[in-house]
Amino acid sequence: MTTDNAGPMNSDRPHIVPKFRQLADRVRAAAARFQGPPAPDLTQRRRHPRPIIVPARGYVFSFHIDVMFTWYSEGLREDQLGAWSVHFADLARRDVEHQAADLARHFHPHQPGSLEIQLNRLLSRAHRRYERRDVVLHCKPEVRVRLDEDVKSELRHAHVQRLRAESDHELTLRRIQLTDQITQRWIALIDRLRRDPLAHAALLLSDQQLADVLDQHVFKEERSKVEDLAARLTDALSRSGRVGEPLEEHEATEIIKLLNDILKDGGETPPDVGINGNSRHASRSSGVS
Repeated sequence: MTTDNAGPMNSDRPHIVPKFRQLADRVRAAAARFQGPPAPDLTQRRRHPRPIIVPARGYVFSFHIDVMFTWYSEGLREDQLGAWSVHFADLARRDVEHQAADLARHFHPHQPGSLEIQLNRLLSRAHRRYERRDVVLHCKPEVRVRLDEDVKSELRHAHVQRLRAESDHELTLRRIQLTDQITQRWIALIDRLRRDPLAHAALLLSDQQLADVLDQHVFKEERSKVEDLAARLTDALSRSGRVGEPLEEHEATEIIKLLNDILKDGGETPPDVGINGNSRHASRSSGVS
């Protein structure tokens, strides 16, 4: 009896074991889908030949997006990976286009850089896995966003104008700096020559044009000041009544004070002051001769 019962049980085991193996393979395959992509044995980068065109904010201009896919898988030869990546390329492009269209509507036409950063960040968050005929490919997309040609033309014109304005501004500042440096050097030179009694003769021997300029604008003014000072001194002495005679000490002190007042006033006409300190203008205005 024992032998009869054991025979049927042993005969069912060959049918049960393959079922458990199939179930275990399915469990491992399902678990692999929830895990990250496997370490790639072979990697290929392919640029999709057709760019993605999506409208920008306002739906007047568009962004042109170039897509680069990085494909990798396990257990495939290079030619097999190339063939399957071409097979899945349009499907992967369609997935990127949907996400690009949703995101691009929030960016102005002149903001391709900002859109590129945000779109690449969004694409890097999701793992893309494409499978067919027991062949599994993993894909990592990257995008490069380009301006619409009409927007590029307008921005180029504005950029050129800004560059010209900045260049003119810098050139004007440089001219001002150079003019100031040259002016300060000329002032220092003229001031030094003005105080040198031999300057005019030396300039005639070295630079006739500079000598003419200094003679016309500097030395002429200096001579006029000296002549005016001499005239005022002569007038003061004539009013004192001591022309041609030695001055007393107090009279010389008053004359020196008068000359100092003339120099401080810068050419203003001083009041007629006698040697004794009396104002002749006051006498004339009061009617006293």
